[in-house]
Amino acid sequence: MPVNIAIYMHITVNGIIARLDNSDFSSESAKMDFLKTMKKYKVNVIGRNTFNVAAKGSSFPLEGLNIVVTKHKIKLKKEWKNVIVTDKKPKEIIRIIEEKGYSSAMVAGGALATSFLKENLVNEIYLNIEPLALGKGIPLFSNENFEKKLKLLQVKRFSKDEVRLHYKILN
Repeated sequence: MPVNIAIYMHITVNGIIARLDNSDFSSESAKMDFLKTMKKYKVNVIGRNTFNVAAKGSSFPLEGLNIVVTKHKIKLKKEWKNVIVTDKKPKEIIRIIEEKGYSSAMVAGGALATSFLKENLVNEIYLNIEPLALGKGIPLFSNENFEKKLKLLQVKRFSKDEVRLHYKILN
């Protein structure tokens, strides 16, 4: 059975996922939903920048398997037994997930999400839209050549100004 891959990203109304200095703009309700959704998927695949932010929090690593994708050395705490650091490509990461006996994974991080999308490995996308516009920042997807048709599955409202869109990828 193929691994179900979902992307979860916090974005501004103009599609920015992070400020240039990587400082956070996510609301507390969005962060809680992100953690709840990631726990549901049991495997969390994140890039180095997302790891650097997540590792500062008290909820990292999450239960299940945590895979950090980077070409750089990362210092892991001894108690983080469920964290794997790799520089493998998306298809090889899926093989690792399958070998560990998991059937779904959540991917977070712009460049990482783009690489999974480009290789046609993503089934779902969660976009948490923050009520903010930024002139400069890191875009949702890096400038790669791909096109995906989506079907809206759910709109979840966090506040009067903030929503999460849940899409299924059709192609």
